[in-house]
Amino acid sequence: MSDFEELANRKVSAHLSATYTAMVTACLALPLPVTLPTGAVTNLEAVPAVRRLMAIAFDQPMPEAMKAHVFAAAAFWLGAMDCYSLLVREDEWQVSRAHSAAANLLMADGHLGDLAARLGDQE
Repeated sequence: MSDFEELANRKVSAHLSATYTAMVTACLALPLPVTLPTGAVTNLEAVPAVRRLMAIAFDQPMPEAMKAHVFAAAAFWLGAMDCYSLLVREDEWQVSRAHSAAANLLMADGHLGDLAARLGDQE
């Protein structure tokens, strides 16, 4: 693996972690708080938890737009995780996967930011 590929993988990994941390924080602020695994979390713990978050997002007692932000943030984060999994497992590293992971994370971050703003407005 080239230095560029290793750096890209590290940056995607760090962004996945930062976005997950933001999702953990946002979920605790929901009307019905959702607790995601924290600490030294592996993808074997985080992925099923975020999938479950998607499944229950529309059960929250809040406006539909806020529910959609929760759902979308989870979906985009999972898409980024899928891309990252391919990045680190495939024999032929593809820059498009790194870009796809980053794009998904930017979208997840945007939805989490919008959700945080709406949650703040409701206080």
